[in-house]
Amino acid sequence: MNFQHLNHLEVRQICNFMAVVQAGNNFTEAAKRLGIHQPNLTQSIQTLEKSLSANAKTSNIKLFDRTKRPIELTEAGKVFLKEVQLALMYLERAIAQAQQASLGQIGRLIIGLNNAVANSILPEVLQEFQKQFPNVELELHEVKIQQEIQMLKNCELDVVFQRSPSFDRNDPDLEFQILLNEYFVVALPTNHALAKQKDTEISLKVLANETIILPPLDVLPFYGEVITLCKKIGFEPKIASNIRVTGVVVLLSLVASGKGVSILPNHVQILHREGVIYKVLKDATLARQIAAVWRKKNSSTVLPNFLKVIEEIIYLRDAW
Repeated sequence: MNFQHLNHLEVRQICNFMAVVQAGNNFTEAAKRLGIHQPNLTQSIQTLEKSLSANAKTSNIKLFDRTKRPIELTEAGKVFLKEVQLALMYLERAIAQAQQASLGQIGRLIIGLNNAVANSILPEVLQEFQKQFPNVELELHEVKIQQEIQMLKNCELDVVFQRSPSFDRNDPDLEFQILLNEYFVVALPTNHALAKQKDTEISLKVLANETIILPPLDVLPFYGEVITLCKKIGFEPKIASNIRVTGVVVLLSLVASGKGVSILPNHVQILHREGVIYKVLKDATLARQIAAVWRKKNSSTVLPNFLKVIEEIIYLRDAW
């Protein structure tokens, strides 16, 4: 649409027109309310009428019939009032939304998700964020960890959650914020001798003769550290080579069935799988961090608010 023919109009003049109408078409009262001299108000209305007449094919447009007492709106004035009220309402709305957008209070954020956060702080973060910013649209995508960083760089996602060191902390295109420190637990069948012990912690050494079910290393290479650590403390782990499972739910089902034990990050404990008991793995330096990762050049005004909510959730958890 071409609005060039409107560039001679001023919002101030239209607002002055509205002020006169709201004062019962009384110029003296309207000038008093506006805090200006009446001649200046009269001149402003005359200039508006002149601007409206610039492209008129008829005689000059008058908004007020000044020959009547009290002054009345002309037919043109009545039509102008009806339409300009809508125009000002939309203008006011546009200004408010622009201000909200600049503050990240409206807009959209595309988030890449995985099990690491889905089973930990994600529900709290989403609930609190939508409470604070109800007009922001969150687009949520479950994405394989191996694809997240590339999708982030391709601007397909605004923020992802990654396990360190699975992303390059020195990548010049990325920024990150550490959220959580994960530790590892042993998942045992409930009828296992170790599961029946009162201790909530067990040593990695006691798993020397156990069949261990791990996710495939070509998919989740971090689990290679489990094998390395077992070797360091003196035994070759018996990895179930005939089982290839990446999904945690399926893996826990296999543990429950007695196919073996597993070593998994602590967030899996939220999955209360019947037939499985969790024990904290002690005397083992298995740990990793969960981080929020985003592009340095991301111009989203919503993203800083999302990261701030995450910080608030983490602070409350730590304080508790």
